[in-house]
Amino acid sequence: MRLGNSILFHAIAIGVLLLVLMASRASAHVTLAQPLALPAAQYVGHFRVGHGCDGSPTVSLRIELPPEVADAAPEPLQGWALSTEREGGRIKAVTWKGGVLPADQRALFTIAMTLPAREGQLLFPARQTCQAGEEYWSEPPPPTGKAKYPAPILLVASAPPSTAKVTVTDGWFRTLPASVPSGGYFTLHNDGDKPLTLTDVESPACGMLMMHKSVNGGMDHVMALDVAAGETVRFAPGGYHLMCMDTKPVLKPGAQIPVTFRFTGGQVVTANFQARNAAGK
Repeated sequence: MRLGNSILFHAIAIGVLLLVLMASRASAHVTLAQPLALPAAQYVGHFRVGHGCDGSPTVSLRIELPPEVADAAPEPLQGWALSTEREGGRIKAVTWKGGVLPADQRALFTIAMTLPAREGQLLFPARQTCQAGEEYWSEPPPPTGKAKYPAPILLVASAPPSTAKVTVTDGWFRTLPASVPSGGYFTLHNDGDKPLTLTDVESPACGMLMMHKSVNGGMDHVMALDVAAGETVRFAPGGYHLMCMDTKPVLKPGAQIPVTFRFTGGQVVTANFQARNAAGK
């Protein structure tokens, strides 16, 4: 097979796998915030709990690590007790318990790890225990359709060079008291000739930064956002917006706040946001 055809085949294969991942993320309760990583990388997995069990709060989360993962280092979460299970010298499972995550709220549970050098999918079965009920998110993607209880999946792949380019401009946060989530707004433009999917946004000023969309007086959580080639998407009050939870002291009027955007294909863009007062000035 010629080199050009090989790269094209590789790109198509990654594209198909990513579509499977995104379909799984749309229906799952526990997902990885960044579902794509490079082989042999030092990877920080943020396991996102979407909601509770039929309205019941989450009180425990157990993540199983595949044998190929090495040097796992789970991070404590305030209000939760952290424990690990070992098999020989490696950590095979991590559990957070003792906290209470309301069913209508979301949280990130974090494990740093070293990924294998080989490419492929890694499944991280997750057992979500609630005050009433339990869910075991452990199923791999089926050949067709959707899994009923899809496991969090990480695609390990060396993505070919992308011609997609993205710019983030006019970014700002509306600063509010620390007990109240702060909104974030910006303009995103895909300058390239390939579509992009925004999968994760993070900032050191936020304990957790999430994408939302205002709908009928409420808010929907946006797990991923597709941006077509040449398309401009505006995050503005009353529409798409960021929600900065557990704000840090650095988020105060006049500050410049870095925000990192992650896209499928491994592309990462960081932009500085201006922190403004409650009136947006």
